Amino acid sequence: MRSGGWFAHFRAHTLIMALLFTSAIGIAYALLPGEGERIAMLERDGKTREARDVLEAAYASGDRRQRILFQLQGLYEAAGELTGARRLLEELAALRPRDYTIQRQLGQFYRHVQDEPAYIRSLHTQIELRYTESACRELAGILRRRGEYAEEQAALAKCRQRGYRRPEEMVRLASLLAADGDLKEAAGLLKAVDDLRRLKTDRERIQLFHILLESDQPREAQRRGVRWVRASKDEALALTLIQALAAAQRQDLAIELARETSVPGDRVFLTVAELMVERSQTQAAQNLLRGWLEKAQTFDESVASRFIAAALDADAPDIAYTGATRLGIARLELEQATELVAALEAVGRENEAAAIRSELQLGPRILSKPATSKLLHRFAAKKPVARRSANLAAWRADLWKRMQKENRSAAAGQPVAAEKARTARNALKAVKRARSVSSVTRRFKPSKPKENPVLPTFPP
Repeated sequence: MRSGGWFAHFRAHTLIMALLFTSAIGIAYALLPGEGERIAMLERDGKTREARDVLEAAYASGDRRQRILFQLQGLYEAAGELTGARRLLEELAALRPRDYTIQRQLGQFYRHVQDEPAYIRSLHTQIELRYTESACRELAGILRRRGEYAEEQAALAKCRQRGYRRPEEMVRLASLLAADGDLKEAAGLLKAVDDLRRLKTDRERIQLFHILLESDQPREAQRRGVRWVRASKDEALALTLIQALAAAQRQDLAIELARETSVPGDRVFLTVAELMVERSQTQAAQNLLRGWLEKAQTFDESVASRFIAAALDADAPDIAYTGATRLGIARLELEQATELVAALEAVGRENEAAAIRSELQLGPRILSKPATSKLLHRFAAKKPVARRSANLAAWRADLWKRMQKENRSAAAGQPVAAEKARTARNALKAVKRARSVSSVTRRFKPSKPKENPVLPTFPP
């Protein structure tokens, strides 16, 4: 029993020791550094050559695990062997085509080695996998710099479908669409941006304004123009939009825009009178110019030149002269002063014309200059009295004498006709008087019974 008990005790002890030894070996093996750790330790110790040999051996044996390819590609890139690094990275991207991180890393590699076509393809792939604003902005910028406008338009359209809404890029896409003739889509894009109050520059606003005009939406253009000008208080923008409407033959909308964005006496309101002159509404233009002159606060040379030109075009040289005196005769430009003098002389305003000639020391024979001949004919055609004489008083005296002479010759040459006319008028008055007396007599005279009428006899 003792021997059997001892043996059993020995066997149990041996078994326990064997188990402990086996566990120690397993734990020691598990604690041994793996291949990745060995490579990392080699790299840490600066033994990149040994680490590269290990990885190349694994790659040569057919190991295509992501870790092996990634680590070996990093060693190649660190050593400057870009061809090998690119080959391994492209192989890794081909093994995992839906891995956005790897595709993005491949794109950054293309960017660093300045392979732009490959980088563009990589950006397209990244956008297909996962939309990012940075990738879209980078892709559009590269294509724009390369002058590949069709590709840029396609890239922006694709990014827009995925949620790209960068305002300046949407404005750019609208410009490309408008260049291709797709005005409706371009107008829709710009209006969407403008509705968010993001069209900040005048260039973008004017672009939308012209696209709306070209796409036959002048009323929409006028409405947005009024909003822009009221918000910015920019007279230059207002004048640009008004000129665009006038060039599109929409003077009615141009006048509305000017009225809604101006106050009497400013430069924009003066444009209303100029547009009225273009539409041959001279009387309305004259009234507006008089009112504008009363309200005007500033009256410098440029504004005065526009005012005088508009007044002359509206056939109102007296209003133009008032504006010239408001500015100062001495500050008038010589050419415009000459036109004003010619207009004043054409309508018989000799005193005003003489005042301008004296102030500017102009010659007395302004009307004989070829530069003002057209102006003279225009005013003379509208006012025939100006064609008779430059001296209005002399012309009136001459006209009065001529009219008296013509009347005397007409009376002397036709006495019989005058007498016949008087006789006819007197006869007509007598007939009317007889008829009125007859009607009154019949009204108060009693009626008699009618007798048998006597029939007339006719000779056989």
